[in-house]
Amino acid sequence: MPRLTARGGIFLVVGVGLLALAYAVERPELLPVGAIAVAAPLLGVLVVASTRPSVQVSRRFDPAVAVHDEVVRVTTTVAGRARAAEWIERVPMAPGFAGPGRLTDVRLTRPAEFGYRYWPERRGLVEVGPLLIEDHDPFALAVRVTDTRTVTTQLVLPSVVRLPTGPVPAPASDTGARSARSRERSDDDVVTREYRQGDALRRVHWRVTARQGELMVRQDEPQAGPRSLLLVDTQRGGYPDATGRREATSDLFEWAVRFAASVAVHLDERGYAVDLVAPTALPDDAPHADGPAGVALGELALLELGRDDPHRQAPAGAGALPVVAIASRPDAETVRWMLAHRTPSATAPALAVLVDDDPSLLLPTAVTVTPAGAGQEGVREVETAEESFARAGWVVARVPASATPVEAWAALAGERVEQEGGVRRA
Repeated sequence: MPRLTARGGIFLVVGVGLLALAYAVERPELLPVGAIAVAAPLLGVLVVASTRPSVQVSRRFDPAVAVHDEVVRVTTTVAGRARAAEWIERVPMAPGFAGPGRLTDVRLTRPAEFGYRYWPERRGLVEVGPLLIEDHDPFALAVRVTDTRTVTTQLVLPSVVRLPTGPVPAPASDTGARSARSRERSDDDVVTREYRQGDALRRVHWRVTARQGELMVRQDEPQAGPRSLLLVDTQRGGYPDATGRREATSDLFEWAVRFAASVAVHLDERGYAVDLVAPTALPDDAPHADGPAGVALGELALLELGRDDPHRQAPAGAGALPVVAIASRPDAETVRWMLAHRTPSATAPALAVLVDDDPSLLLPTAVTVTPAGAGQEGVREVETAEESFARAGWVVARVPASATPVEAWAALAGERVEQEGGVRRA
């Protein structure tokens, strides 16, 4: 609905005051001035009411799949009919909008286009839009804000850091590792088709969708090969800094997700297929990202803290796969649940990273615990999470929240991390 601006309201108040003053002091020469002051804002309301825009909005993202805190370039195209006006577009970044900017005249034969940049402040499926068009009369006495109600969804992945070789060796050649051709396949080699009702959202190919302008789903099948497990504690009680009632947030959990994303890409590039496992339910119908570890990255993008589940389901059977577990302060039940994913006699690497906000942790450190013998005395009845992992034959590292993924990975590999001049290096 059209409304008066602050300037229009002042005009109306002054006009009414002049009309009242003209009658009170019997000065008829004030009547025309008061009438004009009253009529001007009302005429402005009629002008903006008669020129309601009728537009269709579309957006292009570069890149089509975003990464948390990295720049995204948005190109918005407005087609239809609209007068020159101001625009504001809602984006998932503080302060919550892009603009304002100037929208040129939009005609049926001449769409308008504008662009801007934004930095996604959170991962997941985020919505860009709607576009708000703010139309004024020539004297800015009245305004009409039109909500185009068109939003575009973009997948935002957690940031990924390239990890060095580290403690997980490449799979043996006779384990059926995926070929270099399958791992380095171009996005253009993926077979896609138009989205059909009932297709899973995780099958959407985001880059092709952005290029085609309509939802496209992939038809390629996952490649067979050696597998690995990525365990992430998603229970709210395992993160001491978790806040919020309905949607819990935690800086430690976000660190765990970023590290898990880096490990997933690293394992994929080493030749492993990555299976993400969590004690709480994983996101339903999580979208696939493109490139290395696309399935795991899509699941990590939507991963959230859930309620503690003391009756979580244990795996059907322990395996001999490489396992990487990530948590903060897991309880004993969570540690047992993680340990149950690996056969004690397995020779494949078993790694655990525990991130903490304890200020006494200056650098990532590996924990070494001597296994308890049959007749050993003085074994505590209650073990810490580090001790439980170490006694089960896992390599475990305690990591401060200020550590980088590379530093945490180096600690797992047994490399000493030194700090010189405020800069850490492994």
